[in-house]
Amino acid sequence: MEPIRTLRKTLTFGALRAGMELARMSDGPEAIEALRWSLRGMLRVGVPLRARLATNMKCAGVHRKELIDAYFELAMDQMAMLAHVFRAGFDDSGCLEKFRFDGSLNILRQAYAAGKGVLNIAPHLCSYPIYAPIVTPHMPCSIYLRRNKDPRKMRINEAIGLAGDGHLVYPPAGASRAQRLQLAIDVLRQGRMLFITPDTPRKPDQGVAVTIMGKTVHFPTGVFVMAMRTGAPVVPIVWHWQDGAYHIRYGQPIELARGGNVKQKTADAMRKWAKGVDGFLHEHPEMWWNWLDKRWTRILRDQH
Repeated sequence: MEPIRTLRKTLTFGALRAGMELARMSDGPEAIEALRWSLRGMLRVGVPLRARLATNMKCAGVHRKELIDAYFELAMDQMAMLAHVFRAGFDDSGCLEKFRFDGSLNILRQAYAAGKGVLNIAPHLCSYPIYAPIVTPHMPCSIYLRRNKDPRKMRINEAIGLAGDGHLVYPPAGASRAQRLQLAIDVLRQGRMLFITPDTPRKPDQGVAVTIMGKTVHFPTGVFVMAMRTGAPVVPIVWHWQDGAYHIRYGQPIELARGGNVKQKTADAMRKWAKGVDGFLHEHPEMWWNWLDKRWTRILRDQH
C-alpha cells in the first residue's frame, strides 16, 4: 500500500502546484469559472468520492442526498476563490464580495480593542483559507500555520497564505510544543489577532476528549493555554452559505483568568467550544471541509 499512497500524494501535490501556476497564468476569471464547471461535471460522476462522502455522513448520522452536491459545490468554491487570488491578488479576486458580516462583528471589535490580542478560532469550514484576509480590512489578522511534515504540502500552504496577503506565523522545523506555543503567544502580546483551526484530532495523551458527530476525539488545548498566559480572549467564529454569500457569525468570547487548575480549565473550555462546533455542524453539515479527511474518515467509521 505504501507505494500506492506515495504515488497518490505525488499526483495530488503535482496537480495542486499545476493548478496554482495555471491560475497565475490565466488571462481572466472566465478560465477559472470554466474549470469550475468542468470540475462540477467530474464530481457528479465521481462515484468513489461521492460514495466515501456519503458513507462518512451516514456514520455521523447526518446524511441527506442533497448534502453530497452541496458539499462539493462549497469545496469547489473554496478552490475557485483561491485560484482567483492566485490569478489577480486578493484585492481583485472578488472574494470580499462573497462574505457578509452581521452585528456580531462588534463582539470581535470589542475584544480586539482591549489590546491583549485575540484568538479567533473556527473549525475547518469550507473557505477557511480565505477567512484571514476577509477580516483583515476590519482588524489585522495573522494566520497560525501548522508545520506539515511533508515539505511539498508546507510550500503549498505557505503559497496560499501569502497569496491572500496573510501574515503567516509558523514554527521552525523541529520546534517543541513549548516553542510552538511561545511563537503564538509572542504574536498575541503584540496585540495582534491570530486565526487558528483547532479541530485537529490528536492522540489521547495529547488532547482532551470531546464529542463531534457522535464520535469521541481528542482536541489540543493549546489555544486556551495561550489565552490563560496572555489574557487574550478566545472568540469563536462560524459561517454558512446562504443566498449567494457566506454569512459570518461571532460567538461570545471565552476568557480564562490566570491561576487555578490550568489543565482542568483549558479542558473545560475546549469541551465548551467543541459542543458549539458539534451543534453548528449538525445544523450545516455541508460546510465541514473535513468530511473527506483521512483521519476523520477513520474516526467517523470507528476505525481508529
